[in-house]
Amino acid sequence: MAAVLMTLVVTLGCDFDKEKGILMAAGSYGDLAVVVSDRSIQPLAQRFVEGLNIKKTFVIKEEGLFNPDIFLPAKLDIGKGYKNVILLVRIGDGGPVEKTVKSKINKETWNRLAAGGGGMVQMNDPWATYQTVLVVASRDKNSLSSLLRNKTDKIRELFEESSRQRILRRNRYNGLNTQLMNAYRERFGFSFEIPQDLKQNQLQPDGFPGLELLQSAPSRGVSISWLNTEDVDWLMGQRDALHLMRQEMGVKLHSEDIIPGTFVWEETRLGEHDVLKLEGAWTSTRFAGGGAFWCYFIPDPMHNRVICLDLLVYGPGMDKMPIFRNLAAVASSFTLHE
Repeated sequence: MAAVLMTLVVTLGCDFDKEKGILMAAGSYGDLAVVVSDRSIQPLAQRFVEGLNIKKTFVIKEEGLFNPDIFLPAKLDIGKGYKNVILLVRIGDGGPVEKTVKSKINKETWNRLAAGGGGMVQMNDPWATYQTVLVVASRDKNSLSSLLRNKTDKIRELFEESSRQRILRRNRYNGLNTQLMNAYRERFGFSFEIPQDLKQNQLQPDGFPGLELLQSAPSRGVSISWLNTEDVDWLMGQRDALHLMRQEMGVKLHSEDIIPGTFVWEETRLGEHDVLKLEGAWTSTRFAGGGAFWCYFIPDPMHNRVICLDLLVYGPGMDKMPIFRNLAAVASSFTLHE
């Protein structure tokens, strides 16, 4: 009950605080507040953010992983409302940011930070639900700058992983379509956490081994198809064959073509699986439009097949990163069963 009350209080606070123009914890999982403990470290915060906020290309438009804002100590209360917060602290400055950190973490942890010259501490939900706060502290600007430079990749991964977990946590709180999840597990030997607002749109149309779930406003979906093979490892190494597999899915489920010139391949991890990821662009064969897709090829040696799990978005004029982040969190829950 306490978690529910906190969620309601935070949401209402956002709705009624229009004059500050802030985004509270109910905003995007890409919203990031970086609060510096004093003005002198603002320039290094700016350099850090530029390195942290790598770009993703959706067809032709670049978008950052985050929507960052940098705040001086006087704006600390605004920063507290973001889903993602980084507090950059120069240990010993005695300002409001340092005092806030000392009030939020236990004395032993703070003493270790101060005695060791600095470090990082993660806090979950300190001011609102579905919030991650990272304290990065050091004794002087040079050591703080070095710490940020050396840990940029780790910090980026920390927030991306935390966002994934928070999205899944919120989906579970809102309720999952367990009936559909169980049906897929029993019939097809796989399952994933299906939010209530993802609706099954197609199931093996004309016998095609695949299915599609959709959500509107904007239009986005999760599609899954599979291809039987006697040699899963061999097929996973044949990118041309996997490309054709995704192309057939596009024709049978989406009435679309995919554009090879846009392809970006990557070996990565999806939940508990080592997968091959394909990013690219699609164009509809039914209307004048298109968009971006992310596709994961998952080896399934238990059933002698390769699975294609596809994420697709159509949202003209909209930022795609927040939508794909949510879809990718859902996809990360994919698991195989006997």
